[in-house]
Amino acid sequence: MTTSLSRTAPLRADCIADSAGGLTFDVSAPGGTEAAHLVLRHREGPEEVSLPLTPATKGRLRAALPSSVALPEGHWDAYARVTDEEPHRLAPGAMKVHSLASRVPYETRQGNLSVECRIPATPLGARGTARPATTNPHAPAIPALPSH
Repeated sequence: MTTSLSRTAPLRADCIADSAGGLTFDVSAPGGTEAAHLVLRHREGPEEVSLPLTPATKGRLRAALPSSVALPEGHWDAYARVTDEEPHRLAPGAMKVHSLASRVPYETRQGNLSVECRIPATPLGARGTARPATTNPHAPAIPALPSH
């Protein structure tokens, strides 16, 4: 038997974004459900990711998006889908975001939960633009600039 989630108030999702790119969503589910999914929809494209919501604690369901699941860069809107119903938007709850997170949950102007996926920052030199650390002792010396 499947019970539906309460529609009287928007469902809230607490989020944790770690430095490795993983996201955890804890959704308040006062009515509980056996067949619910958290759905992320790319705002600029047709991509959609569906994650199962499983019981975590009393009145809470959890979905995890591991860092191994690739998401294109951009903004992703978060929804909850119960059984075959149309998904409905999630409201943001508490958010814990690591400073190096490449997937950042946030509240939209309309009060909904979305996730921004960005290319992770790389240290200087990781792109191959830095000079090698070793030098050639036989290379000609570079003259110093004259001081004025």
